[in-house]
Amino acid sequence: MCRANFRLTGAKGTEQPEVCRAGDRTYDTESVVMPMNHLQKTVWRYVPVYLLLLPCIVLLLLMMVYPVYQTILFSVSEVKLPTFNLRFVGIDNFARIFKMEEIVTVFKNTLIWIAGSIVVKFLLGFWAAITFNTRFKGGVVLRIVCLLPWTVPSIVSSNLWRWIFQSDTGMLNGLLRSGHLDSLAHNWLGDPNTALFSAMVANSWSSYPFVMIMLLAGMQGIPKELYEAGGIDGANNVQLFRYITIPSLAPMIVIVLLLQIIQNLNSFDMLYVLTGGGPGGASEILGLFIYRIGFTNYDFGGASAISVTLLMIAIVFFTLYNRKSGKAGKRGEMG
Repeated sequence: MCRANFRLTGAKGTEQPEVCRAGDRTYDTESVVMPMNHLQKTVWRYVPVYLLLLPCIVLLLLMMVYPVYQTILFSVSEVKLPTFNLRFVGIDNFARIFKMEEIVTVFKNTLIWIAGSIVVKFLLGFWAAITFNTRFKGGVVLRIVCLLPWTVPSIVSSNLWRWIFQSDTGMLNGLLRSGHLDSLAHNWLGDPNTALFSAMVANSWSSYPFVMIMLLAGMQGIPKELYEAGGIDGANNVQLFRYITIPSLAPMIVIVLLLQIIQNLNSFDMLYVLTGGGPGGASEILGLFIYRIGFTNYDFGGASAISVTLLMIAIVFFTLYNRKSGKAGKRGEMG
């Protein structure tokens, strides 16, 4: 029915829809839809979405948020085994861990591991990306071959390289001896001077295809018109590479470097299989140090303290990565 200030129109005794008139405007009451308020719109829009996401959110909380919370709690507590009773000790675990003599060596090894691995991966990946950015016969097959190291499980590639570096029957020393280069044969993983660098080679081999894919995608996204314009202006290939390719790839290069820093910062399995952190701690990085403190010395408080430190470092690089990737996305939209 119409409100009091509306006038009902329509013929009597006929089955016509009820019509309301307000001033000069006429409304069909059957077609009027009352608008939803802001709260109803929000509920209607987002509640089904969050209901579908609920299983993933619960799984994420159980598998990621809770372990992080437990690690932070352990880092400020004395953990009594086997009951796991906790006693709050503040920053004592952090102070005790950072007073250990080997902590300096561990951080030095971690920096060397990150820097060395990134340099080798980037050089291999950049060279491969430049190669595959040009068309040549058999390029597709060769690209697939170059991607194979990335598809091999880490534990498999680690054991493969352990056999290659084996001092007596390893492939590397076997090739050196067969080439009458016996003086170069070496116990690559058993020597403190070469253990970490040998592991870097294995790590770079297994991960450089990721760098190659990222940089190749960036190169193929550079407009061809830029190279054509540069060629018209008389630029040679070196100048095109320096003034077009490198500046265009700069945002992608920064993102790749940040991702590689995060990946190498969290390395564990390959070094654990190849050297176990030895000999004499010469190849022990933060991941192996945490494992040794927690599961060899059963010092869960100390292991959690260094884990929180590692988490803080990773968060810094994740923040930088998000900022750089966001800026790169905005530049792409503007372009």
